[in-house]
Amino acid sequence: MLEQTSLSPFQMFCLVSCFVVGTTFIMMPNATISDAKQFGWLVHLWGTLFGVIVGFVWIYVSQKHPGLSLVQILNRVFGKSAGAIISVCYIVFFLQIAAWVTRNVSDYMHVTMMPRTPQTIFHIMTLAVCAYAAVKGIRAISLVSIFIVPYISVSFWIPYSVMLNEWEWRNFHIPNDFHFWPILSETKYALGFPFLETVACMMIFPMVRTKLKTAVLGGTVFGGIQIALSVFFAIGVLGVYRSSHLLYPKYTIFREMEFSSFFEHLESVISVNMLLVVFVKLSAIYYFAVSAICQVFAIRNRAVVAVPLIGVISAYSLLFSNIAENAKWIHDYLFIYYVPFGIGFPVLIVVFTWLRKRRGERTT
Repeated sequence: MLEQTSLSPFQMFCLVSCFVVGTTFIMMPNATISDAKQFGWLVHLWGTLFGVIVGFVWIYVSQKHPGLSLVQILNRVFGKSAGAIISVCYIVFFLQIAAWVTRNVSDYMHVTMMPRTPQTIFHIMTLAVCAYAAVKGIRAISLVSIFIVPYISVSFWIPYSVMLNEWEWRNFHIPNDFHFWPILSETKYALGFPFLETVACMMIFPMVRTKLKTAVLGGTVFGGIQIALSVFFAIGVLGVYRSSHLLYPKYTIFREMEFSSFFEHLESVISVNMLLVVFVKLSAIYYFAVSAICQVFAIRNRAVVAVPLIGVISAYSLLFSNIAENAKWIHDYLFIYYVPFGIGFPVLIVVFTWLRKRRGERTT
């Protein structure tokens, strides 16, 4: 059953913004700068445009099937059996995203702040909080996102302004020509991550009674611009070479900030603030997975599903042995893997909906 609650357009806007930003702040800057050099920030701008285009498709699907979640639409369009099979594929997809986000959090914490703490500890602590959030419901998660979005915007960008004295415009003028198609081909993973992941939000589209299009597309644009600006600042402050060779350029920028001799290790405080956005994303995708399982298998108690998933997602997050292996998979295969879920099935839903409509008109 679909949770009986409603979300305001602003709640949806903040939730989508957190979902888009999520771990992208952590994972993407060094990769896109390495592949696109000083044009790395442009990659995220056309990624945002791509996210808006596919977002129109998802919203169109939802409007053609009002009041239904993604799983319910699949059952209605493809039939009970085929719909259930595709729904299970989406459940696995949601669980994989949750596992990858969990691993990104533990890698970041392990490398930058707590190298002696086993990663499993991070997994269990993080997922326990997200499981609790999933049981409480999407409304609780969205209310947290309303607090997080303005807070993070202030706590992230004001400290960034301190580093403007290190800004160098010549970092954008290194000898490297701009070639759109080769760069697009090399950085296509930035289209899938995070913009194709947002298809998961179709699970809660029916809960937004008004201005769904404005909320979803606005959140996508806001989150995409935040990512592009963060990469632009990283290039201007650290330079192309240094940014592309650092695992976490943002953390380095925070670490090198100097307010006064009184403040030390401010980068840890700011990093924890950044992780709040990641927790909102992880809580949301955890809820989507739990909700999808409950709808497919007719389970009414979300806690029955949410608690065991802590072990499943924690174990799955250890699939990659190290950060380099994870980054290589993202670079080579992520976009291809995401296309069926973000584009393929939604387009098939549109086609089948049109065919059924025409068949109904002919019958009439």
